[in-house]
Amino acid sequence: MSRGLTFWDDETISFIRENFVAVAVPTWVRHEEGPEGDFLRKAGIDKMWITSSGYMTCVSASGEHLGRRPDAKVLAAFEALPESERAPGAIEVPEISASERLIPSPPEGGIVLRVHARFLHREENGSLRKAIHSDFPLMQEDPKRGERWRLFLEPNTEYLWLKEAEWRSLIPENPKPGQKIEANPQIGIRMARFHLTPRRATTSEGGIVPEKSIRIARLEVTVADVSETEISMDVSGRIEWGTEFDAELATTPNGPLKIGFATDLHGQLIYDREAGKITRFDIAAPGHVWGRWGDANGNSLPVERPGKAPFGFALELATGDSPTDRIPPGGNGRYVETRGYFGDRD
Repeated sequence: MSRGLTFWDDETISFIRENFVAVAVPTWVRHEEGPEGDFLRKAGIDKMWITSSGYMTCVSASGEHLGRRPDAKVLAAFEALPESERAPGAIEVPEISASERLIPSPPEGGIVLRVHARFLHREENGSLRKAIHSDFPLMQEDPKRGERWRLFLEPNTEYLWLKEAEWRSLIPENPKPGQKIEANPQIGIRMARFHLTPRRATTSEGGIVPEKSIRIARLEVTVADVSETEISMDVSGRIEWGTEFDAELATTPNGPLKIGFATDLHGQLIYDREAGKITRFDIAAPGHVWGRWGDANGNSLPVERPGKAPFGFALELATGDSPTDRIPPGGNGRYVETRGYFGDRD
């Protein structure tokens, strides 16, 4: 994972923002039929070996290959193109039909929750703060490693999808204060497998929790207040997956205890009775992670810490005012279509 980090520094990120339109595309799209696959193949991307470790390609709006990593040479290649390809608006990119789209959209009538993840550190007095590289023993051994991992310790955001029937099942028809509703079990399982997993905060290579590893996945709402215009509900629950904590075995590096995670869920849901929609859906998950995270070869990662380490998630209702609110869970539509995201496949 740290291979790609050597490239992603503040200077490079600023250079990309000023000169390029950054687009993340799942690797499988380059082999698919349709306009999206055709565009990538025109640029020769289907012939490139690509992983998530910093591989990228620079292309023009017409699909001309300009180079690999964004740099001054790529800008020079762009300037060498005819004005008919460089002028703003010179290349018209047609809309593609719904049947041609390879990346799935959020479910019709459903809702999207932003999922923010962050490494935390607990002070001796019990207070929490954001973690920095000096909080990780394996990073202290190599200062350069800590600097490379600095950006991975910043908040990570992805997106959770709920179908219309799922979120509507949380809203009581005749609400009364104190009334409890158990959420569809698939919602808790989805949170545990795809979202409330610290691995998803650091890499897109895997990180999905096998369903057999889930020990508890419970979510419920309790009606707190009812008025003519809205229903306010408290959200609670519990997520546990992976190994059970054992202080003697939770050592690093390469300790004998595999990864485990546990967290309570606390939040609020507000339903607008007149508009017929949820206007607020917040969940805080102040959890702990332990054990050996395991890289591609099963070895320790620099983000491991001995014992229980605090790790927090915060979920909020996406407003839809940003294109990023349509990014599929995990940034990869295949998770929705082939990995049992909605509980319809294994």
